[in-house]
Amino acid sequence: MSSPPDAGSSPPAAVRQDYEALVAEIRRHDELYYQRDKAVITDAEYDGLFRRLTDLEARWPSLAGDDSPSRQVGGAPVPHLKSVAHRRPMLSLSNTYSRDEVLEWHQRVVDFLAGKLDQLVFNIEPKLDGVAAELIYEQGRFVRAITRGDGKTGDDVTHTARTLVGLPRVLRTDHPPALLEVRGEVIMTHADFAAVNAAREVAGEELFVNPRNLASGTLKMLNPVQAARRPLSFKAYGLGVVEGWQPSGHAQMLQTLEDWGLPTARELALSGSLDEVLAQHEVLRSGRDELLFDVDGSVIKLDDFALQARLGERSRSPRWAIAFKFPARSGRSVVREIQVQVGRTGALTPRAVIDPVHVGGVTIEHVTLHNPDEIARLGVKVGDAVFVERAGDVIPKITAVAESGGGPAFVMPEACPVCATPAVADDEEVVVRCPNRTCPAVMRRRIEHFVARGALDVDGMGSKLVDQLVETGLVTRLSDLFALTAEQLSQLPRMGEVSAANVVAGLVAARTRPLGRFLFGLGIRHVGDHMAELVASRWPSLTTLRGVSVEELEDVAEIGPRVAQSLSAWLADPDEQAELDRMLSLGLVPAVPAPPAASDGPLTGRTFLFTGALSELSRKEAGELVKSAGGRLLSGVSKNLDVLVVGEKPGSKLKKAQELGLEVLTEQEFLTLVGR
Repeated sequence: MSSPPDAGSSPPAAVRQDYEALVAEIRRHDELYYQRDKAVITDAEYDGLFRRLTDLEARWPSLAGDDSPSRQVGGAPVPHLKSVAHRRPMLSLSNTYSRDEVLEWHQRVVDFLAGKLDQLVFNIEPKLDGVAAELIYEQGRFVRAITRGDGKTGDDVTHTARTLVGLPRVLRTDHPPALLEVRGEVIMTHADFAAVNAAREVAGEELFVNPRNLASGTLKMLNPVQAARRPLSFKAYGLGVVEGWQPSGHAQMLQTLEDWGLPTARELALSGSLDEVLAQHEVLRSGRDELLFDVDGSVIKLDDFALQARLGERSRSPRWAIAFKFPARSGRSVVREIQVQVGRTGALTPRAVIDPVHVGGVTIEHVTLHNPDEIARLGVKVGDAVFVERAGDVIPKITAVAESGGGPAFVMPEACPVCATPAVADDEEVVVRCPNRTCPAVMRRRIEHFVARGALDVDGMGSKLVDQLVETGLVTRLSDLFALTAEQLSQLPRMGEVSAANVVAGLVAARTRPLGRFLFGLGIRHVGDHMAELVASRWPSLTTLRGVSVEELEDVAEIGPRVAQSLSAWLADPDEQAELDRMLSLGLVPAVPAPPAASDGPLTGRTFLFTGALSELSRKEAGELVKSAGGRLLSGVSKNLDVLVVGEKPGSKLKKAQELGLEVLTEQEFLTLVGR
């Protein structure tokens, strides 16, 4: 028997030609089976092709590149998942269960685009119930996969994504884009889910609850060999950053991605008028149980990418798309207890403990009841039989009482169930709060929020460690975190010296996180991540921010009175400011946001506000024109406003501006001012 050639030797031309034909044949069968659900050869015949491939690679190792079908699965485990920032945020979608709200969304799109109905083609596709992810190709080769995460940062799951069934390592085109970021959903089919659970049942292992949770857990496994035993698929539905390719619309994008070998759900998609896509929604809804994978609604998008750009995005979702959810699935159970939980802001929230009930692939044992008014509206009491559904197939809720159990009416406690501090009613919201800032339950939630990924992102600071820190009294306020030592942490149960050192290192790194993330982490009421970033970009240091008035806050575009009042109250609170001073003394130095590029345009130093319907510009385009010309946007009419630009039906803002003697321009006058 002849020995195999050296790894570096080249095979004869005829062998290479045979090998390339074999690779193409295997990829064709992979596509037929995994993407089109159509097998044209038996499993034994496929295995024979694969054995021929591996035999050739064993004899001629130089044949086997990274994109070989034999290397589609497997690889070395990774020690941990790394966080990776998305080049462009992966936004969520606004959603509704109401046809009327879809029609209202459509009308907003029409109004925003100045009634250009003849240009409006919509696309509808199933809303896949899996794990959102981004796959990155460079020069046509797959290089990285990132989970959606918080939309800004996700986990690097490249090692497990290489096991995705039918995923091309190399795009099927001679002219690939230099960079292609493909967004989509990682899913598991019903058949594969059943097979995985059947194997676990035989092995006496706990069964998985639903395909989505299994897909999420599998994608984040550290060992890709183990992940490969749970077949996952990917369906593309959107793009991130792309260099070297610009499709004109969504339908064309899906077609091209399919041509390049990327799986999509295009066979279930449709382009047309709003009436046509709404009809397709009903087709998907009525046939959802016959599909190969879970869907929980449909996604309706404006097809034209140029019009999408005009509509733009809100802080969390695009204006050009909406998720139309299917009616929630429901079940019946019995309320055994009504508990009261304490949240991060001190809110006391009643929660029903119910008999386990299986709804939409999930076993539900706890259901939030929101507040006493909701309990009164439903008439829920301990012992009642109730109907339970999962809103959006995600959040469980009680929709009605099916049968009274004769129990007593629920009475909201007058004191916090954790620290016994008398509860107080919130004048702004239908909620009762524990006012004790050092309440252990409040502090637990505050710490978890403070160290979470979207805030200070402290590695190793999980919920169990947070519980230990609060229970032992090591942390009674947020600033205590920055005073922790490795010696203190190493004394805690199940916390070794290495883990303690890693946590302290994470807290050291947290001291210099960007100012916006720090402000978000503080948990100031009504100040979410987007608002925190807005504030930080306007006042880039804690020194400047601490001298800001509520009027100055309200002058920032997008910051309304409620956010301004809440932030102003935090700035004026002596206890909060003392806490901030202690953090600064312990080494807190939030990173200063990069200043915007200086501009000497025609609007430099002036402030603008738009009101009424504009005919030539979208609001986003108008705002960008102001900024690019050196001006600044405000959110309301005040003495700090220089110019109000009015469109059709300007409303009360025009009257107030005239009363203040402010300059008022028409849209055309504004365009002339900026040289358009």
